[in-house]
Amino acid sequence: MNHPSRSQQPQQLQSPAAEAERLREVFAEVAYDVTPSVVPIAAIAREGRRRRRRRTAAVLGAACGVLLVPLAVVVLRQGVPAGPGEREQVTPPAASVSPTPSVSMPHAGKVRVVTPGERVEVSPGTKIWLTEDGKHWTEPDQPTQFRSVTDGNLDLSSPGVSLQESGREDGVSFLSGIFYGEGEPALVRIETVAGDIDGTALTLAGEPGWGVWYAEVKVSAALRSSSDGLGGVTERVTVYDSAGGVIASQDFSS
Repeated sequence: MNHPSRSQQPQQLQSPAAEAERLREVFAEVAYDVTPSVVPIAAIAREGRRRRRRRTAAVLGAACGVLLVPLAVVVLRQGVPAGPGEREQVTPPAASVSPTPSVSMPHAGKVRVVTPGERVEVSPGTKIWLTEDGKHWTEPDQPTQFRSVTDGNLDLSSPGVSLQESGREDGVSFLSGIFYGEGEPALVRIETVAGDIDGTALTLAGEPGWGVWYAEVKVSAALRSSSDGLGGVTERVTVYDSAGGVIASQDFSS
């Protein structure tokens, strides 16, 4: 009787518990064969330091920005040129002051409407008044003087200015005259050897077409002429209206 060989014998089945045990052994062997990678501790440390530096720089930058704002305000207030993107504050230059001659004029720079015969005191002993026929004035130790606007010596058909000058021992010169032209006077500008001054204008009510101007100015002995006592102080007289237009102007420098 023939017996079957070992290879031809049927394989015996393993139990579930044995199979599970075998799988655990296989997984363990595989796990042991895998070499875990090294954790990059140094790289992580470097990254941490880099992030800390960036956060510190950001905080310092914000703090510097807060500090620079008051500094920028100080720079602008002091008028120092500002940097890009900032508005420069410009301090206007100081206004220049021109020298003013020594003047004694109680009514300097005014325009007065007077009644015929009304006396206007220029200084002690010096008075001016107007009548319909012209200019009248008195000075200390001098008789009353008169300049007519009706005797034909003045051509009232075209603008003009007349001039009378007299000097006193104290160096003060009394300047006056008649102006004529169209418009109402608002300012009398007198150019003298001692500087420019404002004079006073006197007019009668209505529109007479003429008026009187006057001023007093103190002039040093070096500027005065002793040839005839008049002094040659006045260089030009200009009468303006309220709009700045010239009513009359006359040059007396030559």
